[in-house]
Amino acid sequence: MNSFKASPAVLPAGKTEEKTWQQTKSENTRGVILEATLDCFYELGYPNTTTEKVAKRARVSRGAMLHHFPSRMDLIRAAVSYIHQKRLAIFTEQYAQVNEGAQYTLMEEGIDAYWEQLNLPVFVVFHELQIASRTDPDLAEILRPAKREFDASWAKISQELFPDLALSEEFDEANLLTLYLLEGMAIRGDTRGRVPELMIPWLKKTLRQMFADVREIDRQTASQQLRETGRDGE
Repeated sequence: MNSFKASPAVLPAGKTEEKTWQQTKSENTRGVILEATLDCFYELGYPNTTTEKVAKRARVSRGAMLHHFPSRMDLIRAAVSYIHQKRLAIFTEQYAQVNEGAQYTLMEEGIDAYWEQLNLPVFVVFHELQIASRTDPDLAEILRPAKREFDASWAKISQELFPDLALSEEFDEANLLTLYLLEGMAIRGDTRGRVPELMIPWLKKTLRQMFADVREIDRQTASQQLRETGRDGE
């Protein structure tokens, strides 16, 4: 079973030219291999994931595997980038849906949406790779720049999705509080029960207080202000 099948597809970035049939086939094969890699990470664990097992899961020949990923580390490097792309795609898609047509950012619904994301296999794999990197210098070397790039993209997307909140003086602190509290509970395995039932309402209450300075600013007005001040990332 493909554990990641329900996640949004990750499309190649920066390619707008018309593709040949062979290019499309090659990209599709690469995507299938990367999805199979994530499945193996999730079901077998990082240390037990080999190119042979991935090829078998992806149902591709060894030749096709070597064509796209000559070595295991080439595959791992691409898979790490793919994981980050999928997390950003899920984040963007779900928050866009939550706030579609909303005059003000639906913060509480957004917290619930992110909490659901942290219970998806893609976050479990991301966390397990971080743990594995402690004793695997090659993996650590791959994760460091990928994480920096991910954090930068996350910050930019957050500002675009929550323009009214982004004007708050405490936007960065609120973002960090949300990330570390929710991800910390997910990492500890406190996905149900007293801890999230206690802490998630507390988080929502605290964020309402932190964003009191932008309570009267709507999303459209905020987007305009961000553009005028050059803070929209464009």
